Amino acid sequence: MLYYIPGTKLNKVDGLTVHEASQNDRLFILDHHDGVMPFLRGINTTATKTYATRTLLFLKEDGTLKPVAIELSLPHPEADEFENLSTVYTPAEHGAEGTIWQMAKAYVAVNDSGNHQLISHWLHTHAATEPFIIATNRQLSSMHPIYKLLHPHFRDTMNINALDRQTLINGGGLLEKTVFPEKFSMDMSLVVYKEWVFTEQALPSDLIKR
Repeated sequence: MLYYIPGTKLNKVDGLTVHEASQNDRLFILDHHDGVMPFLRGINTTATKTYATRTLLFLKEDGTLKPVAIELSLPHPEADEFENLSTVYTPAEHGAEGTIWQMAKAYVAVNDSGNHQLISHWLHTHAATEPFIIATNRQLSSMHPIYKLLHPHFRDTMNINALDRQTLINGGGLLEKTVFPEKFSMDMSLVVYKEWVFTEQALPSDLIKR
């Protein structure tokens, strides 16, 4: 479990040191930084303006997670070969610091919602399922027990995907108009798909990878 963000000034979280919280499996990271960064310079040339984010989360006693540090990064204004410009923010409730903390959380939400729609939803759910639907219908009898097991999960997927290609994920479609990467949306999905490995999609490999 990765829990270190460069520049954090955390000493204790709810009475625990950062090391103690980590050792007790109380620290987690929501990391969209490396996935967004290669596209960020291009994204920020559009009407959309955002950061690449990395968020440190603490597991509270009530079972909920709270952010305790957020890293916001931009590409260097000179060129990509220079080090990224990164700033780490920690919780604040009042004044300018409180406003900045709310803004930092908003940028995390932007990254997270975009990742959900592009990767978790479209790529890993709709797109990745298509080959299995095609193979099942071509290779298995409708009487085969595996066909019967899979068939209910394939309901309407091909029709939905066909409509999506016309109105949702097409160039200038709804996805590009509503999700932060705009015209770079499908490019981001393609990069992630190159790393998609079939054998890592089931337990326990899926949990270990996460």
